[in-house]
Amino acid sequence: MNLENLVTDDKEELLRFFKVTKNSLIRNRIALIFSDVNFSEAVPFIFEKIDDKSNNDKGTLVFALRNLISPEYFLLLIEIICKYEYEARLMAFGIIEDLVRSIPLEIKKKALEILEFNRIELEKTAIDKGEDSTLHFVENCIKLLEY
Repeated sequence: MNLENLVTDDKEELLRFFKVTKNSLIRNRIALIFSDVNFSEAVPFIFEKIDDKSNNDKGTLVFALRNLISPEYFLLLIEIICKYEYEARLMAFGIIEDLVRSIPLEIKKKALEILEFNRIELEKTAIDKGEDSTLHFVENCIKLLEY
C-alpha cells in the first residue's frame, strides 16, 4: 500500500474506522498511518483513545502523535506524563523535548503548575520513585521546562 496515494476521502474513512474499532492492533496501525501521512485532523481523536480507560495500549498512540502534534496540544502531553504508564510517558516526553522551544511562556507556566502539583502529590503517595516512575518523568519534565 502506497500511503502517499491516500486521498482525503480515504483518510476520513480510516478515521471513521479508527473511532469505532475495539481492536487495539488495528487502531494503533491506523494511528501510525495518520502519522505517516501527516493527517493532523486525527489528533483530537487519537487523544480521545489515549484517554479511554478501556484502552491499555497507549504508547503507540502517543508515538503516532510525534509527526502530527502542534503546540496547542502541549498541555495534553503534560497530562500524559502525569497520568499514564511508562511507554506513554516515554513517548510524550520525547515529543515535549521536540516542542519545548516553540511553546509560549504562558503555556509553559501552566505546564509547570500542573507538573509541580503532581510532583507534590507523587512525593506523598507514590510507592515507586525510581528512574522509570511517574515522579521521575514529572521531575525531568519540570527541569526541561525550566531550562
